[in-house]
Amino acid sequence: MTNDVVVGIDGGGTRTRVIVADVGGRVLGTAERGGASTEFNDPEKARQNLREGVKTALADAERAPGDVAELTAGIGGLATPQSYTEAEQFLAIDALACETRVVNDAVVAHIGALRDDAGIVAIGGTGSLVFGITADGDQVSNYDCLHYARAGAHNLGERALHALLSGEAPTDWRLGNRLLERWDCESVVTLQSAVRKGDRFTNTLSGNPLDRVAPLITGAAADGDPFARAICDDAIAEVVTGIRLVGGFLETPVAVAPAGSVLLSEYMTAELRRQVTDTEGYRAVKPAMSPVAGAAFDAIDRATGVDDAVVERLTEHAMGHA
Repeated sequence: MTNDVVVGIDGGGTRTRVIVADVGGRVLGTAERGGASTEFNDPEKARQNLREGVKTALADAERAPGDVAELTAGIGGLATPQSYTEAEQFLAIDALACETRVVNDAVVAHIGALRDDAGIVAIGGTGSLVFGITADGDQVSNYDCLHYARAGAHNLGERALHALLSGEAPTDWRLGNRLLERWDCESVVTLQSAVRKGDRFTNTLSGNPLDRVAPLITGAAADGDPFARAICDDAIAEVVTGIRLVGGFLETPVAVAPAGSVLLSEYMTAELRRQVTDTEGYRAVKPAMSPVAGAAFDAIDRATGVDDAVVERLTEHAMGHA
Protein backbone atom coordinates (compact mmCIF):
# COMPACT_ATOMS: atom_id res chain seq x y z
CA MET A 1 0.00 0.00 0.00
CA THR A 2 1.43 3.35 -1.07
CA ASN A 3 -1.45 5.75 -0.21
CA ASP A 4 -0.19 7.99 -3.00
CA VAL A 5 -3.32 8.41 -5.12
CA VAL A 6 -6.84 9.79 -4.79
CA VAL A 7 -10.11 8.91 -6.50
CA GLY A 8 -12.64 11.42 -7.79
CA ILE A 9 -16.11 10.35 -8.92
CA ASP A 10 -18.89 12.22 -10.71
CA GLY A 11 -21.91 9.91 -10.70
CA GLY A 12 -24.80 11.45 -12.58
CA GLY A 13 -28.07 10.10 -13.84
CA THR A 14 -26.74 8.94 -17.20
CA ARG A 15 -22.99 8.62 -16.79
CA THR A 16 -20.39 7.94 -14.10
CA ARG A 17 -16.87 9.26 -14.56
CA VAL A 18 -13.91 8.28 -12.39
CA ILE A 19 -10.43 9.79 -12.14
CA VAL A 20 -7.44 8.34 -10.29
CA ALA A 21 -4.77 10.99 -9.76
CA ASP A 22 -1.62 11.39 -7.73
CA VAL A 23 -1.58 14.06 -5.02
CA GLY A 24 0.06 16.46 -7.45
CA GLY A 25 -2.96 16.33 -9.75
CA ARG A 26 -1.52 14.09 -12.48
CA VAL A 27 -4.28 11.88 -13.89
CA LEU A 28 -3.07 8.29 -13.86
CA GLY A 29 -6.25 6.40 -14.73
CA THR A 30 -9.84 6.99 -15.79
CA ALA A 31 -13.06 5.08 -16.36
CA GLU A 32 -16.58 5.77 -17.57
CA ARG A 33 -19.69 3.76 -16.82
CA GLY A 34 -23.46 4.19 -16.76
CA GLY A 35 -25.36 6.32 -14.25
CA ALA A 36 -24.78 6.10 -10.49
CA SER A 37 -27.84 7.99 -9.30
CA THR A 38 -30.59 5.76 -7.92
CA GLU A 39 -33.00 8.57 -8.78
CA PHE A 40 -32.58 7.60 -12.44
CA ASN A 41 -31.21 4.04 -12.26
CA ASP A 42 -31.95 0.69 -10.66
CA PRO A 43 -30.05 0.65 -7.31
CA GLU A 44 -28.17 -2.56 -8.10
CA LYS A 45 -27.12 -1.21 -11.51
CA ALA A 46 -26.03 2.09 -9.95
CA ARG A 47 -23.97 0.16 -7.40
CA GLN A 48 -22.37 -1.90 -10.14
CA ASN A 49 -21.54 1.17 -12.22
CA LEU A 50 -19.85 2.86 -9.25
CA ARG A 51 -17.80 -0.14 -8.19
CA GLU A 52 -16.76 -1.13 -11.70
CA GLY A 53 -15.83 2.46 -12.45
CA VAL A 54 -13.51 2.69 -9.44
CA LYS A 55 -11.93 -0.71 -10.04
CA THR A 56 -11.40 -0.02 -13.75
CA ALA A 57 -9.85 3.40 -13.13
CA LEU A 58 -7.51 1.94 -10.51
CA ALA A 59 -6.48 -0.83 -12.90
CA ASP A 60 -5.88 1.79 -15.60
CA ALA A 61 -3.62 3.63 -13.14
CA GLU A 62 -1.91 0.37 -12.14
CA ARG A 63 -2.93 0.93 -8.54
CA ALA A 64 -4.81 -1.15 -5.96
CA PRO A 65 -7.63 -0.06 -3.60
CA GLY A 66 -5.13 -0.01 -0.73
CA ASP A 67 -3.12 2.70 -2.51
CA VAL A 68 -5.95 5.25 -2.25
CA ALA A 69 -5.42 8.02 0.30
CA GLU A 70 -8.76 9.84 -0.18
CA LEU A 71 -11.92 9.40 -2.25
CA THR A 72 -14.57 12.01 -3.07
CA ALA A 73 -17.76 10.94 -4.81
CA GLY A 74 -20.45 13.28 -6.11
CA ILE A 75 -23.64 11.30 -6.67
CA GLY A 76 -26.77 12.69 -8.29
CA GLY A 77 -30.05 12.82 -6.40
CA LEU A 78 -28.68 12.54 -2.86
CA ALA A 79 -31.06 14.32 -0.51
CA THR A 80 -31.95 12.13 2.48
CA PRO A 81 -29.76 10.47 5.13
CA GLN A 82 -30.81 7.11 3.70
CA SER A 83 -29.65 8.05 0.18
CA TYR A 84 -26.23 9.12 1.50
CA THR A 85 -25.88 5.91 3.52
CA GLU A 86 -26.81 3.85 0.48
CA ALA A 87 -24.20 5.62 -1.67
CA GLU A 88 -21.52 5.06 0.98
CA GLN A 89 -22.40 1.36 1.05
CA PHE A 90 -22.09 1.21 -2.73
CA LEU A 91 -18.47 2.36 -2.33
CA ALA A 92 -17.58 -0.19 0.35
CA ILE A 93 -15.02 -1.87 -1.91
CA ASP A 94 -12.76 -4.62 -0.55
CA ALA A 95 -9.33 -3.29 0.54
CA LEU A 96 -10.44 0.33 0.11
CA ALA A 97 -9.54 1.63 3.56
CA CYS A 98 -9.35 5.38 2.91
CA GLU A 99 -11.77 8.03 4.10
CA THR A 100 -14.68 8.35 1.67
CA ARG A 101 -16.54 11.62 1.23
CA VAL A 102 -19.93 11.27 -0.45
CA VAL A 103 -21.73 14.46 -1.53
CA ASN A 104 -24.43 15.48 -3.98
CA ASP A 105 -23.02 15.77 -7.50
CA ALA A 106 -23.84 19.49 -7.45
CA VAL A 107 -21.09 19.93 -4.84
CA VAL A 108 -18.33 18.46 -7.03
CA ALA A 109 -19.69 20.41 -10.01
CA HIS A 110 -19.38 23.59 -7.92
CA ILE A 111 -15.85 22.68 -6.79
CA GLY A 112 -14.86 21.95 -10.37
CA ALA A 113 -16.36 25.14 -11.73
CA LEU A 114 -15.42 27.63 -9.00
CA ARG A 115 -12.91 25.76 -6.82
CA ASP A 116 -13.53 27.01 -3.29
CA ASP A 117 -14.99 30.38 -4.26
CA ALA A 118 -18.54 31.50 -3.53
CA GLY A 119 -20.90 31.55 -6.48
CA ILE A 120 -23.45 29.59 -8.45
CA VAL A 121 -23.20 26.59 -10.74
CA ALA A 122 -26.16 26.12 -13.08
CA ILE A 123 -26.45 22.44 -13.97
CA GLY A 124 -28.34 21.14 -16.98
CA GLY A 125 -27.66 17.50 -17.78
CA THR A 126 -29.91 14.52 -17.18
CA GLY A 127 -31.72 16.73 -14.67
CA SER A 128 -31.41 20.36 -13.68
CA LEU A 129 -30.30 22.24 -10.57
CA VAL A 130 -29.12 25.75 -9.72
CA PHE A 131 -26.74 25.41 -6.78
CA GLY A 132 -24.90 28.11 -4.86
CA ILE A 133 -22.42 28.35 -2.01
CA THR A 134 -22.15 31.57 0.00
CA ALA A 135 -18.97 33.19 1.30
CA ASP A 136 -19.78 31.58 4.67
CA GLY A 137 -20.02 28.13 3.11
CA ASP A 138 -23.81 27.83 3.25
CA GLN A 139 -25.37 25.79 0.46
CA VAL A 140 -28.55 26.97 -1.25
CA SER A 141 -30.38 25.80 -4.37
CA ASN A 142 -33.40 26.80 -6.38
CA TYR A 143 -35.18 23.80 -4.85
CA ASP A 144 -35.04 25.67 -1.52
CA CYS A 145 -37.14 28.36 -3.19
CA LEU A 146 -39.71 25.84 -4.48
CA HIS A 147 -38.41 26.24 -8.03
CA TYR A 148 -37.34 23.76 -10.68
CA ALA A 149 -35.76 24.90 -13.94
CA ARG A 150 -36.93 22.62 -16.74
CA ALA A 151 -33.58 22.61 -18.48
CA GLY A 152 -32.54 18.97 -18.38
CA ALA A 153 -32.20 16.77 -21.45
CA HIS A 154 -35.65 15.27 -20.90
CA ASN A 155 -37.23 18.73 -20.72
CA LEU A 156 -35.81 19.77 -24.10
CA GLY A 157 -37.06 16.55 -25.68
CA GLU A 158 -40.46 17.07 -24.09
CA ARG A 159 -40.74 20.60 -25.51
CA ALA A 160 -39.82 19.34 -28.99
CA LEU A 161 -42.36 16.54 -28.70
CA HIS A 162 -45.09 19.01 -27.80
CA ALA A 163 -44.13 21.28 -30.71
CA LEU A 164 -44.62 18.35 -33.09
CA LEU A 165 -47.83 16.98 -31.57
CA SER A 166 -49.51 20.37 -31.18
CA GLY A 167 -48.80 21.48 -34.73
CA GLU A 168 -46.88 24.54 -33.54
CA ALA A 169 -43.93 23.51 -35.69
CA PRO A 170 -44.26 23.66 -39.50
CA THR A 171 -44.62 20.41 -41.44
CA ASP A 172 -41.30 21.07 -43.18
CA TRP A 173 -39.43 21.51 -39.88
CA ARG A 174 -36.08 19.88 -40.62
CA LEU A 175 -35.33 19.13 -36.97
CA GLY A 176 -38.81 17.68 -36.58
CA ASN A 177 -38.11 15.21 -39.36
CA ARG A 178 -34.82 14.25 -37.70
CA LEU A 179 -36.62 13.73 -34.40
CA LEU A 180 -39.23 11.51 -36.02
CA GLU A 181 -36.44 9.47 -37.58
CA ARG A 182 -34.61 9.18 -34.26
CA TRP A 183 -37.83 8.08 -32.58
CA ASP A 184 -38.54 5.50 -35.34
CA CYS A 185 -41.79 7.21 -36.30
CA GLU A 186 -42.78 7.72 -39.95
CA SER A 187 -45.05 10.68 -39.26
CA VAL A 188 -46.63 12.81 -36.57
CA VAL A 189 -49.61 10.43 -36.63
CA THR A 190 -47.28 7.52 -35.88
CA LEU A 191 -45.71 9.58 -33.10
CA GLN A 192 -49.14 10.28 -31.60
CA SER A 193 -49.83 6.56 -31.45
CA ALA A 194 -46.44 5.80 -29.87
CA VAL A 195 -46.92 8.47 -27.20
CA ARG A 196 -50.40 7.25 -26.28
CA LYS A 197 -49.16 3.69 -25.77
CA GLY A 198 -46.96 4.99 -22.94
CA ASP A 199 -44.33 2.26 -23.10
CA ARG A 200 -41.58 4.32 -24.78
CA PHE A 201 -42.32 7.97 -24.05
CA THR A 202 -42.57 8.43 -20.29
CA ASN A 203 -41.90 10.98 -17.57
CA THR A 204 -38.82 9.05 -16.47
CA LEU A 205 -35.96 11.54 -16.68
CA SER A 206 -33.36 9.14 -18.04
CA GLY A 207 -33.17 6.28 -20.51
CA ASN A 208 -36.09 7.11 -22.79
CA PRO A 209 -36.46 8.70 -26.26
CA LEU A 210 -36.99 12.23 -24.91
CA ASP A 211 -33.67 12.74 -23.12
CA ARG A 212 -31.63 11.22 -25.95
CA VAL A 213 -32.49 13.91 -28.50
CA ALA A 214 -31.21 16.91 -26.52
CA PRO A 215 -27.96 17.11 -28.56
CA LEU A 216 -30.02 17.31 -31.77
CA ILE A 217 -32.03 20.21 -30.36
CA THR A 218 -29.09 22.23 -29.01
CA GLY A 219 -27.15 21.55 -32.21
CA ALA A 220 -30.03 22.81 -34.35
CA ALA A 221 -30.27 25.91 -32.15
CA ALA A 222 -26.58 26.60 -32.76
CA ASP A 223 -27.26 26.28 -36.51
CA GLY A 224 -29.99 28.92 -36.31
CA ASP A 225 -33.19 26.83 -36.26
CA PRO A 226 -35.80 29.25 -34.80
CA PHE A 227 -37.98 26.55 -33.21
CA ALA A 228 -34.96 24.84 -31.64
CA ARG A 229 -33.85 28.22 -30.31
CA ALA A 230 -37.28 28.85 -28.83
CA ILE A 231 -37.08 25.50 -27.02
CA CYS A 232 -33.62 26.31 -25.68
CA ASP A 233 -34.52 29.90 -24.81
CA ASP A 234 -37.47 28.71 -22.72
CA ALA A 235 -35.12 26.44 -20.78
CA ILE A 236 -32.54 29.19 -20.30
CA ALA A 237 -35.22 31.59 -19.02
CA GLU A 238 -36.11 29.12 -16.27
CA VAL A 239 -32.43 28.66 -15.38
CA VAL A 240 -31.98 32.43 -15.12
CA THR A 241 -34.97 32.62 -12.77
CA GLY A 242 -33.29 29.97 -10.61
CA ILE A 243 -30.02 31.90 -10.71
CA ARG A 244 -31.74 35.07 -9.51
CA LEU A 245 -33.48 33.17 -6.71
CA VAL A 246 -30.25 31.60 -5.47
CA GLY A 247 -28.27 34.78 -6.12
CA GLY A 248 -30.43 36.61 -3.61
CA PHE A 249 -28.60 34.71 -0.86
CA LEU A 250 -25.10 35.61 -2.12
CA GLU A 251 -23.02 38.77 -2.07
CA THR A 252 -22.65 40.61 -5.38
CA PRO A 253 -21.16 40.33 -7.89
CA VAL A 254 -22.29 36.71 -8.11
CA ALA A 255 -20.14 34.39 -10.23
CA VAL A 256 -22.19 31.96 -12.35
CA ALA A 257 -20.78 28.95 -14.21
CA PRO A 258 -22.59 26.34 -16.34
CA ALA A 259 -22.26 22.57 -15.95
CA GLY A 260 -23.84 19.49 -17.50
CA SER A 261 -24.04 18.35 -21.11
CA VAL A 262 -27.07 20.51 -21.98
CA LEU A 263 -25.89 23.83 -20.55
CA LEU A 264 -22.34 23.23 -21.83
CA SER A 265 -23.56 22.86 -25.42
CA GLU A 266 -22.54 25.70 -27.74
CA TYR A 267 -25.84 27.55 -27.99
CA MET A 268 -26.91 27.11 -24.38
CA THR A 269 -23.56 28.26 -23.00
CA ALA A 270 -23.53 31.37 -25.19
CA GLU A 271 -27.14 32.32 -24.42
CA LEU A 272 -26.74 31.72 -20.68
CA ARG A 273 -23.60 33.84 -20.67
CA ARG A 274 -25.41 36.64 -22.52
CA GLN A 275 -28.38 36.68 -20.16
CA VAL A 276 -26.24 36.44 -17.02
CA THR A 277 -23.98 39.23 -18.26
CA ASP A 278 -27.03 41.41 -18.93
CA THR A 279 -28.27 40.91 -15.35
CA GLU A 280 -26.93 43.49 -12.90
CA GLY A 281 -24.91 42.01 -10.05
CA TYR A 282 -23.96 38.80 -11.87
CA ARG A 283 -20.96 37.73 -13.94
CA ALA A 284 -20.62 34.67 -16.14
CA VAL A 285 -17.44 32.64 -15.68
CA LYS A 286 -15.99 29.64 -17.47
CA PRO A 287 -15.76 26.51 -15.30
CA ALA A 288 -12.21 25.84 -14.11
CA MET A 289 -12.56 22.05 -14.28
CA SER A 290 -15.04 19.28 -14.97
CA PRO A 291 -17.11 17.93 -12.05
CA VAL A 292 -15.06 14.72 -11.87
CA ALA A 293 -11.88 16.80 -11.73
CA GLY A 294 -13.57 18.81 -8.98
CA ALA A 295 -14.07 15.58 -7.04
CA ALA A 296 -10.40 14.66 -7.48
CA PHE A 297 -9.41 18.22 -6.49
CA ASP A 298 -11.40 17.89 -3.27
CA ALA A 299 -9.79 14.53 -2.48
CA ILE A 300 -6.31 15.97 -3.05
CA ASP A 301 -7.17 18.97 -0.89
CA ARG A 302 -8.10 16.66 1.98
CA ALA A 303 -4.99 14.53 1.46
CA THR A 304 -2.23 17.12 1.10
CA GLY A 305 -3.66 20.51 0.13
CA VAL A 306 -3.96 22.08 -3.32
CA ASP A 307 -2.58 24.91 -5.43
CA ASP A 308 -2.98 26.24 -8.98
CA ALA A 309 -0.60 23.60 -10.30
CA VAL A 310 -3.03 20.87 -9.24
CA VAL A 311 -5.77 22.45 -11.38
CA GLU A 312 -3.40 22.75 -14.34
CA ARG A 313 -2.41 19.09 -14.13
CA LEU A 314 -5.97 17.84 -13.69
CA THR A 315 -7.12 19.78 -16.75
CA GLU A 316 -4.24 18.53 -18.88
CA HIS A 317 -6.29 15.34 -19.22
CA ALA A 318 -9.38 15.38 -21.46
CA MET A 319 -11.61 14.16 -18.62
CA GLY A 320 -10.53 17.11 -16.51
CA HIS A 321 -11.76 19.70 -19.01
CA ALA A 322 -14.97 21.52 -18.17
